[in-house]
Amino acid sequence: MPHIIIDYSRGAGEHVAMDRLTLAVHRCVRDGGLVKPSAVRTLAREATYSCVGDENLDNHFIQIILRMAPGRTAEIKQKLLTAVLEAARVIAAPALEAGRLGLRADLYESDPDFAAQATAVV
Repeated sequence: MPHIIIDYSRGAGEHVAMDRLTLAVHRCVRDGGLVKPSAVRTLAREATYSCVGDENLDNHFIQIILRMAPGRTAEIKQKLLTAVLEAARVIAAPALEAGRLGLRADLYESDPDFAAQATAVV
């Protein structure tokens, strides 16, 4: 862990290079020295249906969620969150400057008492 989930409104990919944004976010966490690089998993998915604010079709959002196992300090979690938002902001800059995009990142800790997993042995 961490797992990074990038949800974005329908059509946002026409204004933001989501493939580049996903790769930039993944690499900033993987290569940032704050987590085990081989544990980072990242996915991006477009909402089939979405509404933003006044429902103007030109409005879009990107929501980035970092889900992590507990045990890191508040300082490390804040560094990760800041790095993720900045990596995404660089790619999304033209759409942000146009004023029709909302970009947000949140970090959640997974509760090990309510999580189950299986991992391949390497």
